[in-house]
Amino acid sequence: MSKNHYSFAVYKINDYDLKLLKTEAIELSVQHIGIQRTKTDTFFDGYLGKNLVKIIDFNHPLTLLDLQLLKDELKKRQDEDRDITIVCLGKELAVNPEIERWNKTYPINKIKIIELKTDKKYGNFLIHKSAEAKVKIEKTDTNKVIIEILNFISPTIIERLNIDTTLFKVKIPDFRCMIDTVLIDNNYDNNVFNVVYSDIPERKNDLIIGKYKIEIPEPNSKIAVKIIDMLGEEVINVFKV
Repeated sequence: MSKNHYSFAVYKINDYDLKLLKTEAIELSVQHIGIQRTKTDTFFDGYLGKNLVKIIDFNHPLTLLDLQLLKDELKKRQDEDRDITIVCLGKELAVNPEIERWNKTYPINKIKIIELKTDKKYGNFLIHKSAEAKVKIEKTDTNKVIIEILNFISPTIIERLNIDTTLFKVKIPDFRCMIDTVLIDNNYDNNVFNVVYSDIPERKNDLIIGKYKIEIPEPNSKIAVKIIDMLGEEVINVFKV
């Protein structure tokens, strides 16, 4: 635990940047859907049931060019009689009529799409639910307050842990396991976050304390408590005391 006296501002572009997590996102989708990976195939990523699976790069929607590459690959495999499942984050409007035409024309190698944004069975994987914190603040003196983190939940962390186990749902023994850092500004101006107190566990298995006695500079100060989870997502609670 340490005390600091410096200022910084954080600007978040979006909640969940799949571009930064391309390999991880694909691997998680494989586990989430239940795809069996194949390392010997240079084009297809695995199979689902009897279907071959092709995962489209999550950084762009399924396009007609992607379909053409698939068709070109199938032409090289004259003996391939399995149907195809395409996994994508989204698709261009022109894709549906082209797949309908393909499926009507060819009796084998029919194409099915799992679109992770909208699929009823699998779509919840990429629906981002923001982390939430329950924080209590109590004024104990003219210039002192006690801040206590009562609860914290990160749906993204829980979802990832549940994907990693197929036997049971993960139970978090202590909500503090999901918290990486707690930062406190005792005179927040709604603009720049001035860190006057930080709780950063020194060792990997240590937990944040979760209860802090903080001095405030003047009556009616705004106190901001910023909680950062293990995946880097931030939650900020602001109180006027």
